[in-house]
Amino acid sequence: MSHSADDQRNLAAIERALTEDDPALAATMDTLSQQFTDQPTAPAEAPAKRRDGRVVAAIVLGVIALLALVITAALDSSSTAPDEDFVRPGALSVATSVY
Repeated sequence: MSHSADDQRNLAAIERALTEDDPALAATMDTLSQQFTDQPTAPAEAPAKRRDGRVVAAIVLGVIALLALVITAALDSSSTAPDEDFVRPGALSVATSVY
């Protein structure tokens, strides 16, 4: 990013004042500016979120189990429609065990 001429002069004046006021800090800043370039680098892309295979397998198996439970419940309720002549086996054992 380029600065205008006024900005460049102001920055140069600030640098001179800093060098006069605190030479140790100015030396540290010079060392840092030599280590790092003035050109900004492109921001590093966020690492792609990678799921562990075991997590994906657990999620898939959980969804399959849930679907199987729902389908089983739906089929069970439709196959045992209430019937007037239908007697539940539990009721038979209670009725026959009366003395």
